[in-house]
Formats: sequence, structure tokens, C-alpha cells
Amino acid sequence: MNDDLMRLPDLVSEYARYYEVDTQEAAHALHELIQELYLEYSVRQGKVALPDHIFWVGRVGSSQRSNRIYKLFFEGLIKYFDDLCDPLPGIDKDLVRSYCESDSSTKDIPVGLIYLSRVALGEWILDAGIEPPDYMLIGNADKGAKGSEGGEKFQAKELGSISLILNGLINLIKEVDKAHTEQPLDDASGKRADTIKRRALGLRSVRKNFDPCLAILSLAEAAEVEMPKSHKTLRKFMKGHFQGDEG
Repeated sequence: MNDDLMRLPDLVSEYARYYEVDTQEAAHALHELIQELYLEYSVRQGKVALPDHIFWVGRVGSSQRSNRIYKLFFEGLIKYFDDLCDPLPGIDKDLVRSYCESDSSTKDIPVGLIYLSRVALGEWILDAGIEPPDYMLIGNADKGAKGSEGGEKFQAKELGSISLILNGLINLIKEVDKAHTEQPLDDASGKRADTIKRRALGLRSVRKNFDPCLAILSLAEAAEVEMPKSHKTLRKFMKGHFQGDEG
């Protein structure tokens, strides 16, 4: 198996090894991550099933897809990580509920038969505006973040975040320009333009506790421009702007 493909239990063990935490801590972190993805993709976008290019049911000893067609769901992953966080007696934490389209029935799949693409998962997380764990987007998960040389070099995750931010800022400039130069066609577009101009003006704040990252995200929301959903992502690439920032 290559560096990209792994079984579901490996997702937990590699997280634990990479960040030097125990299995329960790793499971807790991944549980929180999947919960965030659930809110974005399932609650907000209405996507119930997990993408089958990211998670799929394989075969014993092989990542090749099963001949039977299975659908995996957020709830199954959430329960799996939750059971690892707080194992209860009598609970089989090594099975994940799925739906088999081949015979229209639910099936409990051993976790060792569930495979995933590390890179595809990392990109999916990034598309949701969430910071993915570093090891999901690098070629060698055995190299810890602290132990690798050339720590200043950008990883794929960071390049993806930078691309999202730069494209977002360019689109923000366009929307702010339109709000100032184009005549609104109706009341709704007029209110939208006013909100954009007001929030853009807010970037000139001189308040001591002013957070430009939150202001940019607020402006992006008004302008309906795609940007990272967390201000922490912006702060990471604006460290020099903050005095005494912890990063």
C-alpha cells in the first residue's frame, strides 16, 4: 500500500504517532474534525453519504473496492471515533454501519476493510475551510512536524490555504469596487452594496483589540466570496501583523 492509501484504523494510529499523543486523544481530535465536516457537508449542504473516492469498502488485505456497492455515512465515522474516545463495555468499536446498495440492506463493516485516501481527505477538509492535520497532505506521515528539516517550506496544505486566501482577496477587491462604482439594480442589491462598503470601511479601524482577520471574513461573508471559514487560517499567514500573537 502506498503512502496515500490507508485503512480507517491507521488514520487514528498515524495521527497519534505524528502528534505524539495516545489513541484516545487522537480519536477525540478526529471525532471533532468529522463533526465539523458533518456540519459543513451534511447539515449545510445536505450531503449525507461520504464521498466514495475518499472512503470506500475494500477487500481483506487489499484496498481494491469490494464487488458489492457500499455507502458509508458521517454517522458511522462519528460513532467509530466516539467509541474510541470513550470505550464502553460490550460495545464493538471495530464495526462501522454502512448501506449495501447491492442488496438494499444495512451492513456492519469491520473497520479494517474501510480504506481512505489521505490526500483526498485532506483536500476535502480544506475545501470545507477547515485546517486539515498536516500529515494528511504530506507524503511521509512518519516525519513529525517538529522533526523535519526545512520547516519553513510550504506543504501542500499551506499552498492550498494560500491559494484560497489569494483568490478570495482578489474577488473581495472586485466586489468592493463594484459596490462603490456600480448602480444597484434593486433594493436588495443596494443593501448588499451598502453592507460591503460598511464592512470594508471597518478594515480601517484603529481600535487596540482590532482583529483584521475577523474583519476580512466578515467582509467576505457580505460579498459572498469564498475564504477560509476560520480566522485562525488567516492569522497563520499574517503572524507578522500581530504584536504578541501566539500564532
